[in-house]
Amino acid sequence: RFWDAKQTRIGSMAKPLLIFQIGTNNWQRQGEFAPGSGILHASFHQTMNSMDGVKCFSIYPSKVQTDPEDDDTFRVFKINHDIPICESVSPNSSYRWHSMDDKEYQAYLNRLESEICAFMDQVEAREGKEFDYLISHHAFTNAMTAAQIVERRHREGKTKLKHFNFVHGTALKMYIKEKEGDPEYPMRFLTKCQGSGVFSGVASTQGVWVNSEDYIGKFLDCFPQYPKQNCVFSRIGVNQKIFCPRGTEVARDLAKHLREEDRGKVANMKRLVTFVGKFADWKRLDAVLYAAKEYEATFPDLGTAIVGTGPPEAIAMYEGLSKSLGLQRTVFLGPKSQDVLAELFSMSEVGMFPSYKEPFGMVFIECMACGTPTIGAKSGGPTEFVKPEQGVLVEEEADWHTEEGMKRLGGKVATEVIKAIDEDWKKTKGPGCIDFVTKNFSTVAQVEGMLSNMKEWSA
Repeated sequence: RFWDAKQTRIGSMAKPLLIFQIGTNNWQRQGEFAPGSGILHASFHQTMNSMDGVKCFSIYPSKVQTDPEDDDTFRVFKINHDIPICESVSPNSSYRWHSMDDKEYQAYLNRLESEICAFMDQVEAREGKEFDYLISHHAFTNAMTAAQIVERRHREGKTKLKHFNFVHGTALKMYIKEKEGDPEYPMRFLTKCQGSGVFSGVASTQGVWVNSEDYIGKFLDCFPQYPKQNCVFSRIGVNQKIFCPRGTEVARDLAKHLREEDRGKVANMKRLVTFVGKFADWKRLDAVLYAAKEYEATFPDLGTAIVGTGPPEAIAMYEGLSKSLGLQRTVFLGPKSQDVLAELFSMSEVGMFPSYKEPFGMVFIECMACGTPTIGAKSGGPTEFVKPEQGVLVEEEADWHTEEGMKRLGGKVATEVIKAIDEDWKKTKGPGCIDFVTKNFSTVAQVEGMLSNMKEWSA
């Protein structure tokens, strides 16, 4: 498919549509694991560059990664600290935006803007044309930087560039916590972003995508001047070349991913339930562990794999809870690459992700793409796509912040895991999960939809 700046099909000799993306989180390369938004950015970049008539260039931050030697389409924004985060807990970083003073914050923005503009200038000189579209990830620092870049280029006589923003959950959660007066989130960045005017209308940002229908309202609550018709839900796509059935088995393939001290736990393990997520309270790993105590007692050959990480105190807390519950077949694997996740999902009976108000729930889609049904909680993004044919969402627990409430939630999850094993959901629902992902969550379809949106918003 060939596209010009208005996305019409054109001949192969035409110059390509040039797109630049500003990422918030690192990609998964050079031994550094990536959070969901980093993986999504990389997927967009790769998909766009696989399309005829489109060229995409990107930048993202990292303390440890270096620029590629064999790919001139992306660069690393080198920083000497962890990647700044909006939330209070992240497995990838403990460096919060709220911990920066204004001088540090402005210096970060200024350097980011300068490096992006220099990279764009080099690309344009080589390609012989200006960039058409600029996509910023997260409705925060990158969006404000992108708006500044558009203004800067207009002053230089380059008036073609249009800016669009992909909203992810963490920045919106930060704004909501600031509005609610959370002491960990003093009011600072919502007013800064509002004052910048980046979302005061379409002058600075022509369109906005959100990764959950629920987040349209949340975004407009924070930025009520932004036109609702330019804010749309973009259904997240998954790379089915990575996330697909791998033919892995617990008895044969799990051991290679274990810590030495856990190898004895798999001797009698033939079946597996897998949790993937960062060690943050809203991911509710403790409910998973309470559930494991029940279903592991019911099925002597069923084990639990915990994939993810967090701050040292969180790791100690959850591993300590596992020991205090006497879990004999629960193993902590740490963070894993996408390829390993696909292997683990493929050998699992179900994936178990009982997060509270998950912004979207990419891990559900990745798990389903491997032919494995899912169990979650009835809140947030998963309510928009997890149906009985692909698994189940348990009723929410109002008091989940308390120990008793978390135990009740764990009991609900355990009931569904036991049902999934008894009814062999892997066999009865698994093949349909793959078809469901193929039909509804293609990365190519998502990117084509975004290209169509940008054409419409730019008209």
